[in-house]
Amino acid sequence: MFRSAVYLEVEDPRRPAVIALLASDAVRLPNGIVLAEPQSAEPFACVAVSTQVRVGRLSVVFDRPAGPLSVRVGRWWRPPAPRPAGPSREGRAASARGVAELAALLAGVSGGLPAGAAAPLATAVDDPDRAALVCERLLGLGPGLTPSGDDLLCGALLAVRALGGPDRTDVLAAAVRRARSATTALSAALLEHAARGEGCPQAVGLVEAVTGHRAVAPALAALRAVGHTSGTDLALGVLAGARAVVGPGAARAGAAGAVHREPDR
Repeated sequence: MFRSAVYLEVEDPRRPAVIALLASDAVRLPNGIVLAEPQSAEPFACVAVSTQVRVGRLSVVFDRPAGPLSVRVGRWWRPPAPRPAGPSREGRAASARGVAELAALLAGVSGGLPAGAAAPLATAVDDPDRAALVCERLLGLGPGLTPSGDDLLCGALLAVRALGGPDRTDVLAAAVRRARSATTALSAALLEHAARGEGCPQAVGLVEAVTGHRAVAPALAALRAVGHTSGTDLALGVLAGARAVVGPGAARAGAAGAVHREPDR
């Protein structure tokens, strides 16, 4: 439980899940129920840790000693997913430029892990043995409900799916699922969403920038403002996943072309 969020673990052996109950100003996680309007500075202060919760199709009911607290669903929303990279030559060139620009902006940047922690992801996307080893090393690595290693993997999954298509995520996603007991329930749920191409709006925005649909620098700034290190770790994962698909040669070609690109308007 946090100031702007409560995380509910659904103990269903058939389909375990985590639901994020989010204040209206919280980062919109893809597994979230978002309060429509600001309730107070501490909207979840009346909910204690380990409170039993009943989850229905249209409501969440907290069984509190002071009496039940019910949150009803007003409308459904679809978690955002990045628009895919264009399959044309121009689309591939735009992606190469996006990867090169992101790499330049993140040069020398590290998140919650030492510099270079995301680099092995670029060689793990299509190799099951390599993917298993990388996931074993990264999953659960770092502090917090979404450890830095998991954020790297989430960013990589989003980028690989957008740039390479759904099938391209199969190897890495399978490795993540096999090792997900090594991390928190919330993080495992977010990784599953990322494998389906779903993420918070800021992460989706950066992937769309890499694929040429928006400007890279402001999208990166928006993502790096998320959390203490989560946004930066997600961005480093996006870069590693994008490099795995685009390739270093295409990225260098994109960097050469980026010199003459007109500024975004």
